Amino acid sequence: ASTAPNKKKKIAVLETQSKPGGRVSSDDSNGYTLDRGYAVFITEYPESKKLLDYDALQLQAYDPGALIKLSDADGFSMIADPLRQPSKLWKALTTKVGTFQDKFRLLPLFYNVKTKSIDELFEQDEIDTLTCLKETYHFSEKIISEFFEPFLVGIYFAPLDQQSSRMFHFVFKMFADGAATLPKAGMQAVSNQLMQTAIQQGVDVQLDQTVNQLRADTGGFQVTTVNGRSIMARTVICATEGPTAKKLLSNIVQGPIIECTPQRSVGCLYYTFLLEDCPVQQKLLVLNGEGGGSTGPALTVSFLHVIQDSYAPKGHALCSVSIPETYMTKYQGRETELDACVRQQLARWWPNYKDPILNKWHLEQAYHIPYAQPAQGS
Repeated sequence: ASTAPNKKKKIAVLETQSKPGGRVSSDDSNGYTLDRGYAVFITEYPESKKLLDYDALQLQAYDPGALIKLSDADGFSMIADPLRQPSKLWKALTTKVGTFQDKFRLLPLFYNVKTKSIDELFEQDEIDTLTCLKETYHFSEKIISEFFEPFLVGIYFAPLDQQSSRMFHFVFKMFADGAATLPKAGMQAVSNQLMQTAIQQGVDVQLDQTVNQLRADTGGFQVTTVNGRSIMARTVICATEGPTAKKLLSNIVQGPIIECTPQRSVGCLYYTFLLEDCPVQQKLLVLNGEGGGSTGPALTVSFLHVIQDSYAPKGHALCSVSIPETYMTKYQGRETELDACVRQQLARWWPNYKDPILNKWHLEQAYHIPYAQPAQGS
């Protein structure tokens, strides 16, 4: 809205919630910043660089790489990025993640994403990501299950064979060229900044305005909200979940409406506790590399206060645990059981912190995001 070319036209944005952002938003809970579902801000996204003031967001970055939970016998192993952290070259070569040959198979992947533009990557032939990893780069099953699967499923919430190779190359380029960060005021700060920019450009942003009807009228459309307001508009953009959009458009679209793109859902559990009960001090995302998601609900784990200390009150810690769709469905309506299962899994990962994890960590909030992302074609 803030970049609309014709400033003479009045633009109104009707937002159903009391703050902007939808899924890119945050809640304050007892002094903790809880993003609505685990999220990071990637600095390299082209549109973000055009629209946002990064300095105002006060970003703090994760270190490149990840901490991978392997089998109980192997424990944790770090996968490092020696291109940005040359001092970590030895760690990159000696990590237990993948095979020795996989370390060198990463080179063509990095070369591809580092030397090609985004447009060039999207012009490449499209296959599913699993096939791409196996047949284009010849990665072993070991590194696919230990690193690529938890990393990419944690981003796109879908099995690798249901992800596009173009989207894989795109997001890998974003991580290779940029940084994963957290804003000081949470992901809500991104949406707030976009809203303020739009307002400064003359956009009429109206919060707490749920639209319940669209109707064609002379010269345009009549937009009606649940509290009885009525607005006439020449053009309407319906930016909401597919089923809601389909319902609103049913009054004005002649003939069948295009079927909604299937959606991916995800869950997120937030735990709060004292700093002394935090098992990880590194600025790294923790991935479940035990294989196949059969070892427990936790797919990715992040200790957010380590990255951005504003996410938790002084002396306290905040942990986010991302839960894939399969487990959210399995434990639907049984949050207590899901919580117990997550605690048992993490207590097994960090046995020295078993007692705090099982008995002292507090489940601050649990989120289920049913329309987290649209499914991809491949």
